[in-house]
Amino acid sequence: MVQQPTSGRGKPFVALILALGGFVAQTQLTHQILTVMNYDRPFFVIYVTQSVFTVSVIIHLVYLATTTKASISSLSKGLNITIARRLRPGSSSQLIRFPYLRFFLIVLTLTAGFTTPTLLWFPAMLQASYALLIWNTNAFFAYLISVTLLGRQHQHRKFAAVVLATIGVVLVIYGGSMVSGNNVLHTRLPSRSVGDLLALLASILYAGYQLFYDTFIEPPLVPLQALDAFSSESTPLIEEYKDAIYPSPYGLESSFWTSMIGLCTISLLWTVFPVLQGLGVEEFSLPTDSRTVLAILGAAFSGAMFMTGTMMLLASWGAITTSVTSLLTIVLVFLTDLMLGAAISIWSIVGSLVTAAAMLVLADSSLVSSILVPATQESDA
Repeated sequence: MVQQPTSGRGKPFVALILALGGFVAQTQLTHQILTVMNYDRPFFVIYVTQSVFTVSVIIHLVYLATTTKASISSLSKGLNITIARRLRPGSSSQLIRFPYLRFFLIVLTLTAGFTTPTLLWFPAMLQASYALLIWNTNAFFAYLISVTLLGRQHQHRKFAAVVLATIGVVLVIYGGSMVSGNNVLHTRLPSRSVGDLLALLASILYAGYQLFYDTFIEPPLVPLQALDAFSSESTPLIEEYKDAIYPSPYGLESSFWTSMIGLCTISLLWTVFPVLQGLGVEEFSLPTDSRTVLAILGAAFSGAMFMTGTMMLLASWGAITTSVTSLLTIVLVFLTDLMLGAAISIWSIVGSLVTAAAMLVLADSSLVSSILVPATQESDA
């Protein structure tokens, strides 16, 4: 078994760039698709976007194979061991025997956990910056859930950050400007107040999803000594894994889980289309003009970038720190809104600043320490 070096402190920042850039691009393109382009098919856009997640691990494997001396076969074998270890921690004697039942349950849970807040967030795109700001409060809900439900230690400083964040959200929801002329409202999309509430609920559910991935998908590693002893045995199955690259290179496992969400989406969520059409919620129809098709594909691949980068950050920095760093998306989307001619009210700016201050209170020394540790260590777990 070939052991893979695990150093690389700068790699999470590459994942951060992917997540930030992907989220901003997906936000703006989705906003254009649902409003300006008048393609009122949010579930279809979600289905295409999450289906594209499937290519994440394929692109990652091809990238590693072309930039290193590793073969796709060796990388895949090492990934098999990594996933089996995650699902069956502490047992070196069963590392290669893949736990299929637990694997399928985890994939279904991840898909449902990500899809549900996404379904709520997409209609809130009527006001991209407001929805984004509310969405980013998932850092505070992640903290609250971790303390109240997971029993992690309460910190007064972080509780103060939660209060500040709530004030900031209230300012944005109730003090923001009306929709500008650049935002075309569609009759089947919710009003702004309903959109704000949907974004808030999506934020809470997404916080729970992040904590689930952080807590249950990233258990303590099996010691390398046990793996060495295991790989020194001489059965045909183990001999097949002699050239496996383990541990897997940074981010490959996260790309794998992202792809599994995409594959589960392709396999299962298509069954919802007849139901939505029968209930009159959304009529299934493909886009007819090339501009809309390109916009949907752009949003889909941007969403895949965001998801893959976020999953990598969750594995490196944990749920709370990852949510804190996502604050940068607020600034980026505000800037893109201004460049696109959107009107930003003074209250939305004040609310953003208050929320930013809360993010800084929440970050304190934990963000600094998490950035300084190697990429393979967890700081929020």
